[in-house]
Amino acid sequence: MKASSGAAYGPGMHAVAGQPIEARSLARTWRRLRFVGSWALALGLVAVGIPQAVDVSWHGVLPVLRSLHWPAVLGLVVLWFLGLVVHSSVLTAAAPSLTHRRALALNLTGSAVANVVPLGGAAGVELNRRMMRAWGIDGRRFAGYTFLTNLVDIGAKLVLPVIAVVALAHAGESVTASLRYTAVLAGLAFVGLAACAAAVLASPRCTVGVGRAVEWVARPVLRVLRRTTDLDVAGPLLDVRRECAQVVSRGWLRMSLGMGGYVALQGLLLGLCLHVTHSGVTWTEVLAGFALERTLTVLPVTPGGVGIADVGLVGILMALGGDPAGAAAGAVLYRGFVFALEIPVGGGTLGVWLLGRRRAARRVQHPARIVGADPRRVAHVTDVFLPRLGGIETHVDDLVRHQRARGVDAVVLTPTASAGRDPEWVHRLPAAAARRFATEYDAVHVHVSMLSPYGLGVARAALAAGVPTLVTVHSMWAGVGGLLRLAALARLRRWPVVWSAVSGAAAETFRGSLHGGDVAVLPNAIDVEQWRRSPAPPRPARPQGPGEEAPITLVSVMRLMPRKRPLPLIRTFEQVRALVPGRDVRLLVVGDGPLRGRVERYVRRRGLVGCVRVTGRIPRSEVLGHLLSASVYVAPAPKESFGLAALEARCAGLPVVANRRSGVGEFIRDRVDGILVADDAEMVVALADLVLDPGLRERIAEHNRRVAPAFDWSDALDRTEALYRLAGERLAAPARTAEPLVPALLEAQA
Repeated sequence: MKASSGAAYGPGMHAVAGQPIEARSLARTWRRLRFVGSWALALGLVAVGIPQAVDVSWHGVLPVLRSLHWPAVLGLVVLWFLGLVVHSSVLTAAAPSLTHRRALALNLTGSAVANVVPLGGAAGVELNRRMMRAWGIDGRRFAGYTFLTNLVDIGAKLVLPVIAVVALAHAGESVTASLRYTAVLAGLAFVGLAACAAAVLASPRCTVGVGRAVEWVARPVLRVLRRTTDLDVAGPLLDVRRECAQVVSRGWLRMSLGMGGYVALQGLLLGLCLHVTHSGVTWTEVLAGFALERTLTVLPVTPGGVGIADVGLVGILMALGGDPAGAAAGAVLYRGFVFALEIPVGGGTLGVWLLGRRRAARRVQHPARIVGADPRRVAHVTDVFLPRLGGIETHVDDLVRHQRARGVDAVVLTPTASAGRDPEWVHRLPAAAARRFATEYDAVHVHVSMLSPYGLGVARAALAAGVPTLVTVHSMWAGVGGLLRLAALARLRRWPVVWSAVSGAAAETFRGSLHGGDVAVLPNAIDVEQWRRSPAPPRPARPQGPGEEAPITLVSVMRLMPRKRPLPLIRTFEQVRALVPGRDVRLLVVGDGPLRGRVERYVRRRGLVGCVRVTGRIPRSEVLGHLLSASVYVAPAPKESFGLAALEARCAGLPVVANRRSGVGEFIRDRVDGILVADDAEMVVALADLVLDPGLRERIAEHNRRVAPAFDWSDALDRTEALYRLAGERLAAPARTAEPLVPALLEAQA
């Protein structure tokens, strides 16, 4: 919330409960009278005060507004909204756990309430408190947030008149008496505010002193108003100090730059409004009018300072020589943006938020199907499945088979078509049918990669029906692709779903996208012993004659698609051959995919047909034979989320060369199980070292044949079942009881 015309409060600074019925009735009557009276004053000042200030009736002002072209108005709307976006950085700096989207919602909704209710700052603060509590931000952090945002906002408004007077004097223009007095008072108030804030943040002792000083000043005022509330300002100020000290040390620059950018954009908005209405004022005079208008909004007389700020702005523009009709029209247009437009936009934002809370409350009314027990019926949902070959397809197939071997009724829901005969547990269904089908199970396990609209749609349906849901991310969510996928997940992120990723690297990138949310690591698994059939070293590809060395075969198993980088792999192989002249080095690429044609054309064009072979699609049972006939495994993709094929090669005894940023680093230790590199250049050097150094190659291969990796299915199944139980517990957790909002906002005005 940008402006607070009412005092912000911390814990223990408000109390109205327990009043007798007569007192509460009198308070309600007083609130209604104050509401009607303040709006009557505001409308009177706008309807009568502005025409009198410019000596032009509304019949002279309205034609100027009607003459505006819609592209100009649209541009002003964009500028107004850009200012709100920039201001959200102030709020996120004051409350680091806030996202920019939520900060923008706080800004709009708080301002809408403050612009409607007299002394509406307190009501806006109360609304923001309830919204932030619903997002998991407790009262103490909210008190610190409120203190800092109001401090920065009011400080910026108070310093503006001083800047305006200096600018007018430097430009050689006359400074009106009203602006001069306003600048003096605002400057003194700014110094006092800055001194109090510095004292509060300096030490606990100074904080207590400031609190007692505020109590000493406030008690006579409360006696005049016949308020008997006991004041304890020092205690809440100490709480605020504890919350704010670290936030200020880390975020003061962001808050300062954000507020500076916001004020500059608002000043620019006023200047352009006056320009399109042909007011005839200079930019220095715009600054003077802007400074006075911003300062007058601090006065808690009318909602948002309407009427008072309008008349003050028009009056100073006229005193500085502006055109009467143009100045009045420009002022009205500007105030329409910063005051009137915020009411419907903020009200709509509040309505959307309340609707979302109501829908969330309805969703959690469904009891979880499993809490503290293992599910017996599990639906695995994936956008891609066999016969298409890839990491997700293979993993889901293996996972379901192993769960069914344990007695779990696990099935697959997928839109992937197949011409062959499926097992009874594979259901190839359209999205609508899958959403209905999934609600009949004890748990739903969604496997996500890329956008996965099918899986996410089923996840929403399952959660709405009260089915515990686990989502496993099988890709690295970074860069533009990650942003697109997050857009698809924007709504699902707020649901009680359990998130997991197939490696620590994938979990780390996804955790940052969730703003620190919990992401468990649920790695892929294989039947380790199945890929360790031969403890002996791999046999050479062909017999050698006397003195002839066996060929060194580099192998990579992948789906030939851009993310797997088959073409960069061929280029890397060319560079390796250049570094090891005279050695018989070959490359075997096992797999098929949309880039196969390009890869084979590149191989022919570069004259590599004799040393590079692409197998195309082969049964998975034949992959082990190719691995056992090779010397080194290559994983060229830095965004490999896990690397199931690399794990299989590691079990088969091959040294693995991979990018250290990928998920392959979960099971490959540098110079122990293989070699980890930072980029393609290092990969070329690492592969050349393994080709030229048979001792290094054999030492790593012997270790890999002797030591099995800890990624067998027994551990993976236990982890998966534990996450299913967690999903049930999370879904069954009671929702926060929604408090009546409107009575609380009205109570904040008492």
